[in-house]
Amino acid sequence: METGPTEELVRAPCHDYGRAMLEAVPDRMIDLRQLQVLRAIAVNGSLAGAARQLQFGQPTISYHLEALESHLGARLVERSPAGAVLTDIGAMVLEHAAGVLDRIAVVESDVRARLAHGLATLRVGAFTTAATKLLPRPLRRATEDSGVRVELTEAEPLELLTRVRARSLHCALIYDVAGATPRYGSDLYVEKLFDDPFRLLLPADRAAAGPVDLGQLADEGWIISAGGYDPSDQTLFATCQLLGFRPRIVLRTDNYSVIHGFVAAGGMVALVPELALEQGHDVVVRETAQEVGARSVLFVTPAGPQPPLIERLRAELHSHYGASA
Repeated sequence: METGPTEELVRAPCHDYGRAMLEAVPDRMIDLRQLQVLRAIAVNGSLAGAARQLQFGQPTISYHLEALESHLGARLVERSPAGAVLTDIGAMVLEHAAGVLDRIAVVESDVRARLAHGLATLRVGAFTTAATKLLPRPLRRATEDSGVRVELTEAEPLELLTRVRARSLHCALIYDVAGATPRYGSDLYVEKLFDDPFRLLLPADRAAAGPVDLGQLADEGWIISAGGYDPSDQTLFATCQLLGFRPRIVLRTDNYSVIHGFVAAGGMVALVPELALEQGHDVVVRETAQEVGARSVLFVTPAGPQPPLIERLRAELHSHYGASA
């Protein structure tokens, strides 16, 4: 009866197991250790250095290199008393091998992160000001040393809510009118971090002290958002209606740097959230004589239990900002 590769391996002495496997299954596949050895030789410039890096014996390094060269039918390394360098073909193989080894490292990292933290990639959404000023430090503290990657989506609240509902985002920071009646539905869990009050932005030459009566600004040109959802626009129109005028809109933009720049240039005013105020512009910030309220900054997740890392991020956000809610 003929013997197959498995039977040959069973009869092989234990110390020859690796060599027997290679001989019994010729040209079947490349061992990842062979690629690791090739990269270690390239990095260290010698087989001895590769052995120290990988914590292999030098005979094991030689064995894996020879096996890879035999499999490919090409010399990959030139050895000399001065060390070892890759041949042109060896360098080409290493270029491909590096991608393979890097992907394997990602797989291993993702598995460890999923086991430890419930996910391998944390997908977070935020409106732009929150992404700039609120999210970086809590997110870093929540994810440091976790091995979890982060994907950030910047968008307006309505789009972020849609993505959280679809579970293409794990969580999001959004804003809404402060004190608004909850209307998000049972499929979302929404909690307030803090209220962000609205402030009046005026050119520096309009630096009257104290709160400003919006009724005195009936003839001014106003800057509002490009869409119709922004709470500052809603409160501006509602307040001006009570005062008997409709604000004259001269510019629409969602970029707060642009708003500051145009107000500084003169002839325009704006109502902006305190969080969006920027330094370095020739403007003044004033409270209003009328109560114009605030927007609430909210943390949103799908309803139900969340991965541990989401809970860590929630705790960090409350630690940094929840006390002012």
